[in-house]
Formats: sequence, structure tokens, C-alpha cells
Amino acid sequence: MSMNFAREQSLLRQKLQAKASPDLAASRLQQLGEGNVTCLGADDAAVAQAAVELAATWPAMGRAQMTAFVRTLWSSKIHELRDVGARLLAMRAALIEPADLPLLEGFLQDQALDAVHATLARDVVGLLVAKNKKLWKDLKRFAGSAHDGMQRAAVRASALPLVDDAEAFPRFVELVTPLLASADALVQSSIDAVLVAAAVTHGDAVRAFVQQHARTVTIPKATPPPVPLVVTKPAPTPAPVAAVAKAKAAPTAKAETKKVVPPPAKKPAVMKKPASKPKSSKPAAAKPTPKKAAAKPTKKSGAKSRAR
Repeated sequence: MSMNFAREQSLLRQKLQAKASPDLAASRLQQLGEGNVTCLGADDAAVAQAAVELAATWPAMGRAQMTAFVRTLWSSKIHELRDVGARLLAMRAALIEPADLPLLEGFLQDQALDAVHATLARDVVGLLVAKNKKLWKDLKRFAGSAHDGMQRAAVRASALPLVDDAEAFPRFVELVTPLLASADALVQSSIDAVLVAAAVTHGDAVRAFVQQHARTVTIPKATPPPVPLVVTKPAPTPAPVAAVAKAKAAPTAKAETKKVVPPPAKKPAVMKKPASKPKSSKPAAAKPTPKKAAAKPTKKSGAKSRAR
């Protein structure tokens, strides 16, 4: 879904206007001095919340869309909208590329409260330089500018690259040495703040620089690496002698378990066959052969016998 810049800017202005304070608006106008930037009067918490909600509403906002929308907010010449734009760039600073440096440089040269310029320099330009070491030359160019805001930006933008690169301190020395004579209190306080942050990575070099130039900043002492914690198991507490003797004397009670013996299975009844008579050793008597019955005389044969 495409983003309607005019609609989003109008909604953002209405949201911040609802939380505005006339007294705060007058105070910020006094800080800005003469110029064409106006103030609504919303406090920093309301501005920060608006920036977070805007980023959440458009999570897929790409680099080109983001920089174009921030340019639109900056063109409004309203302090709170410019502040939202700077915070949005800081939240999505990973999208910024070296080609966007001229746009950022224009914002830094334009009228805005120092807090807005600090966000752009430290969180946006600083990350860009940390990813692209060749841009140190641009920080040196910023430092050579007659514009106080650009000198502050050069120092503030060097903080993140210093912490990230163990070999970058000589570049910082070359960058800030001409600025040590600056009458701008914000330039001097920015140098001290960066020195304190850089002591984590460049402790000895930072202390030598502070001593050489008689800086009044206090650098924290280097802390030794933490000793690894070795956890040892406590030795088991020996039981009292009497308790041990009693435990040995007492027989260990074992739970008696009764074995359930199933009744013996009944064998099926087997029918016994009658005992056979013993066979005689004598040979069996021959059975008498039945005699053949005498044939009865027929009538003819009877007659012949009588004649005889």
C-alpha cells in the first residue's frame, strides 16, 4: 500500500497539536531564535511516541520512501514534525546509504533545536560512517566548516565509529585537534562526551589525549575483566556418630510380601479301560465243522424205492 505523504503529515500534526502546550511552544521558539521555524508545543515524550507509532504503521517503508517522507516533514518548518523525521531516520538508520549524506548535511545546516541535530549526527551520520570508513573525510570537511552546527555534527558523528573501530583514534585526533580552540561550548562538551565513550575501546590513548590537552573531563578507570565464577558443591555434612551406630544396629525393615500361590489345576478325569484277559498258552480247540443236512428225498425217488 502506497503512503500518502500529505495525509500522514496532516494526521501527525493533529495528533501532536492535541498534546500541545502554549508555554512550551513559546519556550522553544525562544531557543530557536529568529527564523522561520514554528512550534506546536508538544513535549518530547509525545514526539517520540508519534515517531514510534508512525514506524509501526509503516513497517515496510523502504529507504527511498522514508527519505522522501522525512524531506516532506522537514519542509513543513514545524519543529515537532522535523523532530519526528529525525527520530524516524534514527530508527531506520540501517537503510541509509552514502548517497543520502547530502540530504543529511542539508538538515544539519538548517534551523532546528540542537537535540534534533544531535540525533541526526550521532545516530544517523555516525552509523553511516561506521559502515563506510571513507566518510571520515566528510567528517573532517564538516569540522572545517564555519557553521557551528556542522562542527558539532562532525564530533558527534565520530562517537560510534570510534567505539566500533580499535584503530580509529588517530582519525579522531586529526578531526578534533583544530576544534579545541573553538569558543562554542557545545563543541567542547561534545568532544568530552565522545572521549568518555571512546575510553571503552581506546582507554590509554584517550587518557594520553586528555593529559596532553589538559581536558577537565574525567575518564573512568579501566576495569579488569571479571573473574569467572567457579561454583563448588559443598561437602556433605557427616551424620552424628550416635545416629550412625543406631542406624547400623537397627535391622532394615523389609516389607513382607505374601506370595499368592494359585491352587493346583485339576487334571481331567481319564476313563480307564477294563483290563484284558490274559491269553491262554494252549492252542485253541478247533471248532466242529457243522454237518451238512441230509437232502430230503423227492417224490420220484420215494416211488422208486417202494417199487424195489
